[in-house]
This record gives sequence, structure tokens and C-alpha cells, in this order.
Amino acid sequence: MGAPRPTDPDPSQAQQAALLTESGNGPTTPDEAELLAAKFGQPNSAGVYGAPATGGSAA
Repeated sequence: MGAPRPTDPDPSQAQQAALLTESGNGPTTPDEAELLAAKFGQPNSAGVYGAPATGGSAA
């Protein structure tokens, strides 16, 4: 497993910056974008699949 979670209740900005790491997370499958589009439709301008429509009135 990875390092234990930090427990300092008030870390300095430098301590927080030291904890930021690239996760390496990427698509879990090579065709993830196509699978998401098939299930939820095309992503919005922010790249979010299945986001609620904006600007309409709530009924």
C-alpha cells in the first residue's frame, strides 16, 4: 500500500504541495470515451458525460 494519510490538522502550504502527486490514473479501457458516449451521450463543453442540461426551467 501507499504511504499513510497525513494527520496534521493544519499543514503548511509547503507540506500540502509535497503531498500532490500525479496519480497516473487514465482511462480504464482504451475505448472508454466511446463507451461513455454510448451510455450517456456526447460530453458537454467541460468534458462531462451525462451532465444535466443547463438553462432550462425545472419542472
